[in-house]
Amino acid sequence: MAGMDSDEEAYWEELGEGDLEGIISGLTNDAESSLENQQKAKALLRKVTVLSIMMRSTNQRSNTLQSLVGMFLQSTHTPQKVIEMLEQMGVSVSVNAIFAATRSLSAQTHCTLHLLGQSLLAAYAYDNFDVDLKTHEHKIKNSTKSLKHLTSGLMFPLQHCTSQEDLRCSEELWLKLSLNLQAEALPKQGWKDLLSLQPDTPNLAGLTCRDRFNSWKFLTDLITYGLPYFTQFKDQLREPELIEGIPIIKTPTMAASAMDVSNSTVARNIQSIINLLEQGGIMEPDSFDDPEIPDISEYVIMFHGDLGTGERLQVVQ
Repeated sequence: MAGMDSDEEAYWEELGEGDLEGIISGLTNDAESSLENQQKAKALLRKVTVLSIMMRSTNQRSNTLQSLVGMFLQSTHTPQKVIEMLEQMGVSVSVNAIFAATRSLSAQTHCTLHLLGQSLLAAYAYDNFDVDLKTHEHKIKNSTKSLKHLTSGLMFPLQHCTSQEDLRCSEELWLKLSLNLQAEALPKQGWKDLLSLQPDTPNLAGLTCRDRFNSWKFLTDLITYGLPYFTQFKDQLREPELIEGIPIIKTPTMAASAMDVSNSTVARNIQSIINLLEQGGIMEPDSFDDPEIPDISEYVIMFHGDLGTGERLQVVQ
C-alpha cells in the first residue's frame, strides 16, 4: 500500500496542478458549450415551428414542415387520432394528404425501379425480416399467427462506368462453370495465383509494391504509436502510393416493395428473385407483349444476400 501511495504521489507531482486545472476546466467548458448549443438548437426549432404554423395559416401550400412531420408520423405508425390532433394544431398535414403523398412517392419509386432494372445495370439484394402484427383481441388460438416472415429488397445501380457489354458474359460463364457437365476442365487455382494477376516490378531501391506499402505502414505506426521523438517527422510522411485506385462514389439505393415470402426454402428464394426482377421491369418476354422488356439471356445480373441465400441459390444451379 505504501508503494502504491508513493507511485500515486509521483504521478500527481509529474502531472502538476496547472495541467490538472486545465483538464478540469476543459471538461467543464465542453459541457457548458454543449448545453448552450442544445439550448440554441431548441430555441431555433421552436422559432421555425411557430413561423411554419403562421405561414400555413395564410397559405395552405406553405406546408413543408407539416409534410415532413406527417411523413415521419406515417413511418412510425402513429395512430390516426394523434395525426388528426396535430393537424388541427397546424403541426402536421391531414391523414388524406399523407396517404396521397405516400401513393405519389410509391408511383415515382415504381417508375425509377423499372428504368433502373430495364437498363440491366442494376444489382439486387434481399433478406428476410419478421414483423409481429399486434391484434386488438388476444386469443390463445391466434397468439402464434401474429408473426409474419417477409422479405425486403433493394436495388442499386452499378457504378464506375459499368456498361451492358461488361455484363454480356453469361454464355462464357456457363462454359466455364463446374456445374456444367460439358464445360472444359480448367486447372484449379488457389489464392497464390492471385499474386500473379498484377505484376509487381521492384523499383530502383529493389522494393516491390508490397514492400513499399509495408515500409509506409511501419513508419506510420512508429510515428503514431512510437516514442514522442518520432512525432516530429509526421509532416514528412506522405500518403501511400496509389496504384489503380478505385474512386469513391456514393451509390444510391432504392427500396423495393416488401414481399410476402419467407426465404426458408429453395422455391421461395426463386420466388423472391422473380418478384424482384418483376419490380425492376424484367419479366418473361413470351408472357408480355412489351418491346421495352429486355432479354437477359445473354447478360449477368448480380444478386446479394446472406450465406443462407447463397447456399439455396447454389442448389438451384
